[in-house]
Amino acid sequence: MINQGNTVTWTNKDSEIQTVTEDQPLLSSKDMRPAQTFDYTIDSAGRFVYHCMSHLSMTGKIIVN
Repeated sequence: MINQGNTVTWTNKDSEIQTVTEDQPLLSSKDMRPAQTFDYTIDSAGRFVYHCMSHLSMTGKIIVN
């Protein structure tokens, strides 16, 4: 759980290209090659569910106060 205004950083620690793509169209990274990062500041409260466009079974969620 994070607070509004916090920045989240995703790091691709895999050997394949990954993405961070929210199920709703708020946040979306470009393709992240190995060792690349994606930063996003979330300014609104809610629950944000995301997945990898390359690997649809890879999912996550962020809860923002």
